Amino acid sequence: MKDVPVNLDDLKENIREYIETGEDAFKKGRYNSASILYFKALVGICDYVIKRDLNLEPKNHSERFAILRLHYRDLYRIVSKFFDFYRDAYERRLTRDEVGALRNEVLKLTDRIK
Repeated sequence: MKDVPVNLDDLKENIREYIETGEDAFKKGRYNSASILYFKALVGICDYVIKRDLNLEPKNHSERFAILRLHYRDLYRIVSKFFDFYRDAYERRLTRDEVGALRNEVLKLTDRIK
């Protein structure tokens, strides 16, 4: 697959889709699915900000975390907090309150992509 530059409009639409689908899953009590979608939205928001401000395109979580740690400490703290939680979604049942915390952070951060 050829490396294609990140398009900010596409990234924004992906973020909106992840949030919308996450909201549907959350309302139906599918908290594990919702958490994965909200985390994808969170990562998308980070990538959007990084591309928009620094014109960088992280290739993986390690690169993303390094850039966030250096340039966006607030985003780094949020992503770090929820990364293990996101991975837990593959192995255990998450609660409404746990996923609600991630959901609230993501919804607050949507102002960063306007």
